[in-house]
Order: sequence, then C-alpha cells, then structure tokens
Amino acid sequence: MSQKGRIGRKQPPNSLTIAPPNIGETPSIFALSIAVFLRSTNAGVLVTDERHRFVWGNDQFMDVFQAGKYKGNQLDQTFRGMIAYFTPQVYDAEAFELKMKELRKKRKPYFGWELPFRNGKIYEISYIPVYDGPRFAGSIWQIVDVTRHRQADEELRRVDEKYRVILDNLNAALCETDLEGNIVKVYDSFCRLSGYSEEELIGYNITDIFVPEENREYARNLRRYRVEKKVALLYDMEIVLKDGSRKWVIASSGNIYDRDGKAIGGVGIHMDITPQKQLQRELEVAKQAAEEAQRTQKEFLANMSHEIRTPLNAIIGMAHLLEETALNDEQKEYIKILKHSSGILHGLITDILDISKIEAGKQEVHPREFDLRELVQSMKHTFQMKLGQRPIQVTLELDKRIDSLLIGDDMLLNQILMNLLGNAEKFTKEGEIAIKVQLEDVQGNALWLRFQVCDTGIGIQADKLELIFQNYKQAEKDIRERYGGTGLGLAIAKQLVELQGGRISVDKGGEYNTCFTFTLPFIDTRRPLVRPGGQDAENKYARIDFGQARVLVVEDNPMNLKYILSLLEKYKINHQLATNGPDALYFLESRQFDLVLMDIRIPGMDGFELARKIREDETRPNVATPVIATTATAMPSTLAMARNIGITEILTKPYTPDQLLQVLNKYLNEDETEIIMEVQNISGYEFNPSLDVKYLNTLYESNIGYAIDLFDIYVLTIREELTKIRKVADAGDWDTLRFQVHKIKPNFSMVGLTWITTKLETMENLLRNNESLDTLPALLGEIVEEVNGFFPIIEKELQNMQAYMAGGGQS
Repeated sequence: MSQKGRIGRKQPPNSLTIAPPNIGETPSIFALSIAVFLRSTNAGVLVTDERHRFVWGNDQFMDVFQAGKYKGNQLDQTFRGMIAYFTPQVYDAEAFELKMKELRKKRKPYFGWELPFRNGKIYEISYIPVYDGPRFAGSIWQIVDVTRHRQADEELRRVDEKYRVILDNLNAALCETDLEGNIVKVYDSFCRLSGYSEEELIGYNITDIFVPEENREYARNLRRYRVEKKVALLYDMEIVLKDGSRKWVIASSGNIYDRDGKAIGGVGIHMDITPQKQLQRELEVAKQAAEEAQRTQKEFLANMSHEIRTPLNAIIGMAHLLEETALNDEQKEYIKILKHSSGILHGLITDILDISKIEAGKQEVHPREFDLRELVQSMKHTFQMKLGQRPIQVTLELDKRIDSLLIGDDMLLNQILMNLLGNAEKFTKEGEIAIKVQLEDVQGNALWLRFQVCDTGIGIQADKLELIFQNYKQAEKDIRERYGGTGLGLAIAKQLVELQGGRISVDKGGEYNTCFTFTLPFIDTRRPLVRPGGQDAENKYARIDFGQARVLVVEDNPMNLKYILSLLEKYKINHQLATNGPDALYFLESRQFDLVLMDIRIPGMDGFELARKIREDETRPNVATPVIATTATAMPSTLAMARNIGITEILTKPYTPDQLLQVLNKYLNEDETEIIMEVQNISGYEFNPSLDVKYLNTLYESNIGYAIDLFDIYVLTIREELTKIRKVADAGDWDTLRFQVHKIKPNFSMVGLTWITTKLETMENLLRNNESLDTLPALLGEIVEEVNGFFPIIEKELQNMQAYMAGGGQS
C-alpha cells in the first residue's frame, strides 16, 4: 500500500512509518515508524492531524505539561483548546495566541521561537508542517527547555556589562584581536580613546591603524613573542589616533585560548598615560638642565682653579725668594703676610679641585703596599714644624700590634689625615692636636683600623655636628669671616673615607673639644716592617722577567682585552694593542715584535688571513715572529688550518693565567728557565653553586682580582652584545651572526655559565654548516632568557667578590 493510502485512513501517529522510494536501496532505519524518533528525542513533542487537532504527545511532553490529565500518549485537544491551556502559563498571552494562529495559517516551518513562562522557564518552540505531496497531513511541534542556556547567556551578558562599566570608569580601553592582530571586538572605551567607531575598527589590523610606522615591526615582534611564549606582556608605547594626534598608553596584553589550550587571539587593555609621559619628559629635561648647570659650574670652578694656580705658584715662589734677600723689618712683615695669604689661597684652590674630581667620579682607589707607621710619623713631624712656635703640641698614639706592611691607598689616607689635621690646626690656638691609630678588628688577613684626629680647639655646637661634612657648609655663620676656608675640607675627607668602604664621625666633649674618628680596611701582608738584615722580602714578581720583549695583542672583546692586558702588565711585558685586522697589519709592517697574540675572529680581517699576510713576504719584519692564535673553538680542522698557514700555536679560550705564562715563557724567555706563577694574595673564595664552580676555580686559581675585573665587564657589556645579536638574527644576516656568536661565546664561561657557551657553540656550528637555521630564533630566545635569568646572580656574585676583597678575603 502506498504511503498516501495509509495516511488517508487516519492511522494513529504511532503507526506512521518512514518509507522512501526504493526502500531496498536505502538503510533499514527508513523503514522504522516515525514514532520511534518522536519517542526517543529528549525534547517534548506534540503531533496534530490535518485539521490542526492535537492528537499525540511523547512522554517528555506528558511528564511536564499533561501529567494526570491523559493516559498514555493519546491527546484529543483542539488547536484553540491548546492555546487556552497554555495562555495562563506564558507571560504575554496575546502575543502567544497571535503567533500560534500565524503558524497555523502559514503552514511553514518555523524554528527558534523562545517562549518565556511565568514559572521562570524558557522554552524554544519549533513548528514542522508535514505534507503528503501537496496535501497538508498534520504537524509536529518540538518544545525544548532552554532555561539554563538563556540564564547562562544572561549571566555572561551581565558580567560583560559589569566589566564594561568598570573598564569605562577606569578609563581602560579594551579590544580583542585574532592571532594576526586583526580587531574582532571593541568596547566603547576603546572607541573613545581612538576616535574611531566600532564599524571603522572591526576587521582592521590594530598595529597598522594605531602604531606609528617606525614602531610597527617592534609591535609585531611583541605580539609574536606573546603568542609563542604564552605570556602576558606589560609595556608602554606611542599610538596614533584617528585625528592624527599621538598619545602614550600603557598596554597589558594576553592570549585568548580555546578549550584545548591553543591560542586563538589576544586581548589588550590600554590606559592613557600621556600626561604622565609629558610630566616625565619635563622632569627629565629639568634634571638634565640641572645636571648640565652643575657640571658647567664644576668645570668652571676647576678651570678657574687651574688658571689661578699658575700665577699663584709664581707668587709663592717669588715670596720665598724675596724672603732670602736682605730685607728690613717692615719688608719682612710684608713677605710674611704675602706668604700667609698665598698659602690660604692655595688651600682654597686645592679643595675646589679635589671636590670637583670626587663628584665627577674620577677619584679612584689605588691600593699598594706601604708602611703605615712611617706615614703617620712623617705627618706628625710635618705639622709640628708647620705650627712653629705656637703653643700647640702634636702627639701620636700608634697601636703596637700594627707591625707589618699594609696594602691600601696610602695617598688617599694621607689626604684624609691632612684635611683633618689642617682643620684642627685652623681652630686650635693652644693645647694639643692628637693623632691616634688603633687596631679595631681582624678578619682573616684584613685589618680594620680606627683613626682619630682630636684637638683642644674651639669645638663644635652639638646641633651643628651633622652639617660640617656637607659641601660649602661650616658649623657657625661667622666661621668663614674669622677663620676663612671653603667648608670643603671635611666634605672631601668624608667622601674619600666612604670611597674606600669606611665611615667617619665627629664627637664633642671629653678630654678634647673636637674628635674626628674614621675607620678604614687594609690588607695585612704579614710582612714585618723591618726585615732581618734591613732588606725587604723578595718581590713576588721578581722571577718573572722577559727583558725588553714586545708583544702585539690583537683582540676586540672587552672581557678578553681586560684579562690579557692585566696579565701582561703583571708580568711587566711591553705590549701594543690592535682591535682590528687593518690596525694589526699596520703595526706588523712598521715595527718588530717578539710575539703576536691574536684572536682568530677579529673585525676587518680574519685571523687566518692576517697570519697568511705575516708569513707570505720574507722582507717583512715579523715573518718569523711566533704567532699565538686564541680561539674559543679549537676544532681539529681549525688546528690543521692554523699549522698550514704558519700559526705557531693555538691557545684555547678561556685560558688560565698559568697557561698564558707558560706560552710567554716558551717563546720570550731565551734560556727557558722555569717561571713560577705569581703568588696569590687572596684565596679561599667560594663561588655561587649555581655557577660552574669547578671551572671558575680552574680558570682564576683563586685570584679573585681577575674574576672581579671580568665579572664587571660582563655585567656592563653582555646585554648590549645580546641586543646586537638579536638585531642581526632578526635581519637574517647569518654571516654576521656567526661572527658575533663566536665573539661573545667565551664570555659566559668566564663567569661560570659554561653551558651557555656550549649552546652558543651549537648555534655557531649550525651557522657554519648552514643547517636548521629555522631553529635559531628559538635557540637564541632560550639563550637570552637564560642569560637574563642568571644576570642578577652574576651581579650579586660581583658584589660578593668586591665585598670579599674589601674585607681582606673574609666572607
């Protein structure tokens, strides 16, 4: 029987079947009764006949809407009756009735009709008319509870609105982009900031619209970094608005992820900081102006002091010459006044020059071995003679435990004591000026000494004590008029004490009216002041003697340069420096050297090429000079090439002082007598365990002085070097990148980051073989991240070593 015949006899809905033509050629599911589907769906279902009479409902509908009224699934409800049944349950009964009648009249499918009920539920209604050919055979109504979905949507809308209000009140402009930076969503605050409407922004690239052209590449790199590293970024940048004006914003951007944790876009919050930037610029300009004014003032004072000192020296000299001629009493009095006045003027000029030098940061500490007893005794005699017949006695108390030579800056100590004694002499009319030196503390081979300069002069008021160490300040208003002076002497003394790691103070009262006290650290050599037989001990460098040997050093790496030149100066070797190939070639063609110590990779000319030029012409002065090549990559191929070209020997970086000394002894010491490495005066320092301690101990052999120099250069230069490498890598200039990587590779080993040197070696090999270049950005990023992570550790290690040295070798 045909499908039309079966429906024509008004079979009940649960007996309807789906039987498409050619049933043998289709899946068996089409032979199932339609009631199977209507019963199985989770949605509520109603079925009407061709007269729109509701005749059947599935279990889901009956359970929710018709419980107890009908048995089973059979219904017998007119269309109007069904409307009347639901009218009290829905919010807008009139609209509900109109929509039902409209659907019955049009007999066209309709989906997504949301119907809110008074009990808080929301149902989505779908109407599906059923036709048998052109004849209307009835309809199926599907009712789905979407309350939870709509409530969730509403909650999201409320949250979105809440944060929109918060961001608007915070003046924070928010927008969302895809992975390429194309804008997919904007908020009102962003439109207000930019001047664009939402329609003008959606679909456009945020970088192309807002970032000035000169900064766009930087902005794109930031976005790539954020996406690849999966990190949030905070940065400030200048943006261009719709009207062409520019503003500064601080931007916080992060990734948006899908359920699988894959980045699918980004979100950024932008806050206008233009007023703060303007204020910052104004403050920087004001600061620069103030610093420039201060610098100009100091330069003027220093220049004028120098200009005045020249004729003043002549005046002082002529005064002394005149004093030795035949003079009457009146003339002698004039000469006395002239000498006194010129002496005061000379002191003023000296103070101005000293304070200018200190504040300019040009004053340095130069430790050396000296005899403290001899220094203070000489100063006592000098001042006693200067006081002449004045009723003032200069006394000296020196701790007997200080009985060995010390290492420190005796010149600065002398200047500090001179300033304090000069101050005491100026304000003391009679009585005593006392110099006292006591051993305050012993820490290993470091001695902390306490110096005191006390006097019975006019004293200082208690409320003025804190002023006297300030530049151009004096304790009393009338001091300048009565005693003269610049008010710089004590300020200079204080800064010189603090420059050496000490501290100074002043006390009033007790046996003396004024007493200045300062402490300074010195290293005890443990060598007695007077040797048996009256001879000093043999200098620890005495056995290192290379005569008049001359060495050419060809190197451009700052850390390597500092290291090499420090060692050559220790060994008293005459040396010439060239930082590039052409300069080295000029020196080699114009003068004779006894040894060439060169890096293989140098600017302007490859080391191999330079060696080849040295050897190729027998008429040149250095054709037979030993050439020692230093390299961080002593590969077999490198060694073979070096021998073929005529390089005498390879010294692998980084090398120890002992290794360099052995090479120098081999080629510069004619009788090849054994030279013992210098005796270390500092030992026992323990490096940070997060560094390669074993390697550092081997490299520096406990000589912390060398370590401090190289750690200091690393801290000052490494970030700038890495920035250069990043720029070269971004430009894809692989040849230059290989050169730069080779250049800085040893620097990391010198501060104990040997594994970073290994990574750079890997990077150099990839560049040399021109393979896997696409992995270089990731490898370089990994290296930069690791260097930044260890940078604070290296800085701290440098500070620890400096403190260790200042403390005389005690942690």
